Amino acid sequence: MDDDDLGIFEFLAHSTQARIAHYRHRAADIRARAEAVSGARRVELLKLAEEFEELAGRITMNRRA
Repeated sequence: MDDDDLGIFEFLAHSTQARIAHYRHRAADIRARAEAVSGARRVELLKLAEEFEELAGRITMNRRA
């Protein structure tokens, strides 16, 4: 494997980590917004936050496989 191949793998690893961090950050942001509202809107936001966390989790699990 030459240096170009290593660069690609490093890019992919960094890109994946960045995506996971982005999804978790979005989940935290949405949860914070949910704190400011009530009722059905709060439930919707918390569900959306959970979906972002699940997405980050799936990416993490795929990296381990």
